[in-house]
Amino acid sequence: MQRQWFAVLGIVAALGVGTVALLRAGPGQIEVGAVAPDFKAVDLATNDTISLYDKYQGKVTLVNIWATWCEPCKKEIPALDSLYRALAPEGLHIVAVSIDKAPPAEVKAFMAEFNVAFDVMHDQDGTIQQIYQTTGVPESFLIGRDGRIMRIVYADHPWASASNKTIVRQLLAVPGVGSTP
Repeated sequence: MQRQWFAVLGIVAALGVGTVALLRAGPGQIEVGAVAPDFKAVDLATNDTISLYDKYQGKVTLVNIWATWCEPCKKEIPALDSLYRALAPEGLHIVAVSIDKAPPAEVKAFMAEFNVAFDVMHDQDGTIQQIYQTTGVPESFLIGRDGRIMRIVYADHPWASASNKTIVRQLLAVPGVGSTP
C-alpha cells in the first residue's frame, strides 16, 4: 500500500513540474501558421498605447520590428512605404515597431525623414522581441485576417517587389484567409 502512495505522489509531482514548465514557456513557437501574439506599444502619431489586436484584428497586417541604429532597417523603410502606398487602398496595414531605447521623440524625428504613410509604434523596453521571439532586426511578420502568421521575413526585404505585392494581394482578396480567430 505504501508503494502505491509513493507512486501516486510521484505522478502528482511530475504533473505539477510539467504544468509549471508549460506556464513558464509563454507563447507557443512563432512560426508560419501560428496565431500572431498580441503586443502593446506606443503609437507615435497619437502617443496612445495600443495593442495589435485592438487596432489591427481582422485586417491583413505587416508587423515590422526595427531600430533607428539598424542599417538594413533604413534600407527597408522605403520599400515598406512603397508597398503600403500601393496596397493600403486595398486594405493592407503596416505597423513598424521600433525597439529603440531612445525617447519616442527621437524615433518620431528619425521616421519623419522618411515621410512614411504607415503606422509607427515604439516599444521602448523591447517586449515585442521576446513575444515574437526575434533574432535581430529587421524582422517582419505578415499576418492574415484570421490572425495567423502567413509569412516571416528575417533581415531587410524588397517589400515593394512585384512578387511581394502579389502575395499580399492574394491575402487581401480572400475574405476567409488570414478572419480573426
